[in-house]
Amino acid sequence: MYFFVGVENFAKIEKAKVCTNSYTLLVGPNNSGKTFLMQLVQGLERQIFRLIDDDIVEILQKERYTKYSKYTIDEKNIEKLISYINKKLEKKKEDIIKSIFGRNIPIERLYIDIQLQADSFYEISVIDQGEHTDKEIKEKFSKEIPHLEEVWPKDKNTWKVSILSEKKKDNSIAVPLQLSMAIAGREVDILKNMLIRILESESMFLPASRTGLMLLYRDFFANKTDDAIVFQMEDNKLVENKQMYGGLTQPIYDFLKLLQTYVEDEKVKEAYKKELDFFEQHIIEGHININKQGMISYQSNNTDTQVPIYLASAMINEVTPIVMALTSDKHYNRLIIDEAEASLHPQKQLELVRFLNRLSNKGVKLMISTHSDTLVSKINNLYILSAYYEKKHNEEIIKKFGLENEDLLTTNTFRVYEFITQKNGKSVVNEIIPDKESGYQFDLFAKSAMSLYDEAVKLGEIQG
Repeated sequence: MYFFVGVENFAKIEKAKVCTNSYTLLVGPNNSGKTFLMQLVQGLERQIFRLIDDDIVEILQKERYTKYSKYTIDEKNIEKLISYINKKLEKKKEDIIKSIFGRNIPIERLYIDIQLQADSFYEISVIDQGEHTDKEIKEKFSKEIPHLEEVWPKDKNTWKVSILSEKKKDNSIAVPLQLSMAIAGREVDILKNMLIRILESESMFLPASRTGLMLLYRDFFANKTDDAIVFQMEDNKLVENKQMYGGLTQPIYDFLKLLQTYVEDEKVKEAYKKELDFFEQHIIEGHININKQGMISYQSNNTDTQVPIYLASAMINEVTPIVMALTSDKHYNRLIIDEAEASLHPQKQLELVRFLNRLSNKGVKLMISTHSDTLVSKINNLYILSAYYEKKHNEEIIKKFGLENEDLLTTNTFRVYEFITQKNGKSVVNEIIPDKESGYQFDLFAKSAMSLYDEAVKLGEIQG
């Protein structure tokens, strides 16, 4: 399933529609609205729960069996689901924008779109555990949910067990996405919870200027706490949204909160061990250490000395939050990185692309913005190579470029959007459609390169 967020006449953006749950690259000039859109994407997912109510049962296809109910989302009802959500967005768009940005920002239209992948559908089964024997469980559901019997409730309470799966029409493939259990409860509440899990991602927005935020986040929270207490005592009421975030947007506040409350998940770290090893060897050439007090330090491969993060290079400060978001116990499965190339030498940008591709291939959803022609050129080269490999499956060509399979892109899930500034100062966002042989044409960077070339030619003419 591909999930899209669209806007019309929002901030600097006249029109945009971008895929938010694959691997998405945003390019465009400064002050074109990229950061606004990225924060909107991160903030909107927190609002999905406000859009789902009991009426959703009327949209989903229900089949009632003797001992369980089955709900389906497929091409027959997906348009109804989209319309249902967009009607709610139309009513709540101003409130949603204010809750994300802490202020009113004009927006004419906010909407979503959903595209199911070919021949796939979603199925939600709600089972009354008290009515089932272990034998029935094994026969009906164990093929769909690995280790189901191991987690099945063994007590005497009557549980409602809900199973969310992504399937193919011929049922040849069933991908278990979620299993949850609740004592009694309304079936509609269980259904709503499962639907929210389909539509939302756990995202972390990593803003530009990460170096400055890394240096100052502790002072921010110390001052913010004092201000919030004074505000509450004087007015004897809950603080307003803008005061809650200390004058920041909700996504940036969440980023600072990650830095302040970070706890490493050892299991997650082990799951990404190969990717993190690549990061340490090829990008930072060292290791990031975070102690139990949350103090961050950097240790180079060439020394035994640990340097406090505030004394480390800007490059280390810029990329450290990526690893923190990846290994946090909050389990973020989508990283939204503004100006991914910030403070990185061009050679390190090439390695960063490989690292991001490896994360994408491991299942991490990515949305990144960039102003770097080096970064987009590397992505483009890897796209062309990936398209070639998908046709030929030539392992030798990968080795010839000094790469591994993990460095390649999955071309049918990678998307590029270009922000084009109009005469009225607003941006129109267009998806760039690639050519399998020549890749993407980045007009903005091509114009800059040609301008430099023309300038060099003129200088050559002056010199003789």
